[in-house]
Amino acid sequence: MSYLPVSVSSILGSSQLAFTAIFAYIVVKHKFTHYSINAVALMTFGSVILGFHMNGDRPRGESKGKYILGFFMTIGGAALHGFLMPALEFTYLKAGKAITFDLVLQVQFLISMFATLFCSIPMIINKDFKAISKEAAEFGLGERKYYTILLIAAIVLQLLVIGSLGVIFNSSSLLGGLVSSLLVPVQQAFAVIILKEVFNAEKGMALAMCLWGFASYLYGEYQKPEANKEESTH
Repeated sequence: MSYLPVSVSSILGSSQLAFTAIFAYIVVKHKFTHYSINAVALMTFGSVILGFHMNGDRPRGESKGKYILGFFMTIGGAALHGFLMPALEFTYLKAGKAITFDLVLQVQFLISMFATLFCSIPMIINKDFKAISKEAAEFGLGERKYYTILLIAAIVLQLLVIGSLGVIFNSSSLLGGLVSSLLVPVQQAFAVIILKEVFNAEKGMALAMCLWGFASYLYGEYQKPEANKEESTH
């Protein structure tokens, strides 16, 4: 993601909804409506639009090869995240147990433990931990703020994951993917306001398609109770 602008990486990350939908259909046999299919298609095409215009917004100093690598690595991460949500829902369905906050924390602990091991081992091999102190010393806002931001980001991320698990266990993995995609417009706004990134036509079109897809899904969910009422009256 360091090879991509924040706005590009955030919109590419929204493609995890498409992967969540695919794996939800395969793993948990989720039933789709034309509203949810429309939402998934729009958000996926929004990411594809960025792929056709990769040369125009590369960060300074980054080669085309690194930009393309960052592009596909971000897509790969979205696919992995998209698989994780239906897998968690499948685990819940097979367990047949009542979902409690303690159970959610246990699942979160296991996920975080394996994620930490997966990331820490390569960092130890590459001696990346030694570079943290150097990076903190060179941080523009100061060393203390570097560690403060790092701590706050870790806490917020844990809260985000716990909330996502709650949505999956109490609703569905597809809704969990949709909620995760809500981060896209928020990241877009902060990237333009704080980091002064260029918001060109391609990014605007991609963002509009993501928001359009989100609205389509919400409308479809709103229509479900109405359709059920009509069926019950006949």
